[in-house]
Amino acid sequence: MADNVEFSRVLALFEEHGWRLQKIHEPYRVFVKDDELPWLIPVHDRKVDAEYVAKFKRFLEERGEI
Repeated sequence: MADNVEFSRVLALFEEHGWRLQKIHEPYRVFVKDDELPWLIPVHDRKVDAEYVAKFKRFLEERGEI
C-alpha cells in the first residue's frame, strides 16, 4: 500500500508549478491552471495517497516541467 503525503506538501507542489486550489468538493481538492483540465485530488485526514502525487509528478515530467 502506498504511503500518504501531507496535503500541505501536495498544495505546495501544485502551486510551485502554477496550479491553484479552486475549490473543495469533499473529499476532493480541485486544482486549476489556465488552458488545462482540472486535477481532482482526494484528501482524507489531511493526507493524500502517494500514488496521486506520483501521477502528478509523471505528468510534469512528461511535459518537461521537472
